[in-house]
Amino acid sequence: MQYRFETLLSVMTAGLLSLFGCSKPSDLGLSLVETNPSELFFTDTLSLSMSTVLTDPLQTDSRSRWLCGTYIDPIFGKVSSQIYTNFRLTTTNATFPNATLDSLVLTLQYDSVGHYGGDFSDFEQQTWEVYRMAESITPDEDYFSNADFALGDLMATHTFTPKIFDSIYIQGAMRRPHLRIRLNDALGLELLTPDSAIYENNTVFKNTLKGLCIKPKAGITNSALIRFLPTGALTKLTMYYTDSSGVARSYDYLTDTDAESVLSMEHNYSGTRVLENNPQDTVVYLQGLNGVGVRLNFPNLDNLGKVIINKAELFIYPAGDEDRNYKSPIQLFCLEKTTAGEYLLIDDITNSINRNSLNPYLIYGGTMKYDGDRRYFRMNLSMFFQRLVDNETDERAVYIQTASVTDSGRMLIANERSANLKAKLYLTYTKIN
Repeated sequence: MQYRFETLLSVMTAGLLSLFGCSKPSDLGLSLVETNPSELFFTDTLSLSMSTVLTDPLQTDSRSRWLCGTYIDPIFGKVSSQIYTNFRLTTTNATFPNATLDSLVLTLQYDSVGHYGGDFSDFEQQTWEVYRMAESITPDEDYFSNADFALGDLMATHTFTPKIFDSIYIQGAMRRPHLRIRLNDALGLELLTPDSAIYENNTVFKNTLKGLCIKPKAGITNSALIRFLPTGALTKLTMYYTDSSGVARSYDYLTDTDAESVLSMEHNYSGTRVLENNPQDTVVYLQGLNGVGVRLNFPNLDNLGKVIINKAELFIYPAGDEDRNYKSPIQLFCLEKTTAGEYLLIDDITNSINRNSLNPYLIYGGTMKYDGDRRYFRMNLSMFFQRLVDNETDERAVYIQTASVTDSGRMLIANERSANLKAKLYLTYTKIN
């Protein structure tokens, strides 16, 4: 995702709105209020048109969070995510003379938040598989959510109930909550007694063990996405062995620096209404994990004429009550699409980030807010909207998506046909010749 930055246009304060007097309805789909000879206007009835669109594959390599699992959403259909990862050496030139393998265990440290598909304090049983990768993850190469690596042998099939908050007693100490999967001993023996110098350096090692794929087992009723910390101390591959003196030891293969990982995500909307865009519908659909977003355009934009945008704020409203098992996203981004098919953060977001690194979305907004029981998102589009009316964008529309590809949230959004919650643009502008 690329950033663009332009000079911030002056933003009118909300106090200006109290100055507005008599209304002057327009037959062009606008409700204008003229205030003084400088021709300052306000409208909240600029025509909008919203539709649900598939999002293009987003970059998913080297993410700060991993998601694995699958579930069937009653509205959005089936969602799946799997992990590809390789490992780095703890030390180079390691040797294990006359050692005996005890086990090879993959551990994944649970995140404390971000799990999805049910009540994560009481998840149902899940069944996952671990495969050896037959294809390498190339360092510094960009990978996207539709990545598909060739797989080799099955290393484990593991059935478990996620215990997100339960610490585990291991080797005489309590460890943070994590998932433990014992792998095939054949791989452990290969790592314990290699037939070549695979421990010479990380490059040589990753050419031998190209990585592992962790994925939900097909045909099994899994019901959740579980989130892990890839750089957590307990996310690693551990070989347990007994040395030649009879002492129990272990050797770790890590997933932090100098290791690569990729998330692969899949959505199946068949049998749902998500992509229908029925002209009678009063909602559009938005879903994270590189699912669907919302395209919003302004059919009567040219009717504004030559104007300076003083302030443009978009308000959108989730439709219906939130499902406790399928939470809404808490942060939304607005993007523009180029003729090359790239999606760029709008200028208002990049300006907001650059102006305040401690609270990067203070100026832009885009976070979930509440007005009593009513939920809404407010987004400042002032800079972008000036470029829209000046016809300086490749497409005269804005795209709304979740802020992160690893955000699992989803929701229905009231569109322009909704009776009470329709999206609105609150626009203050100055007419110019």
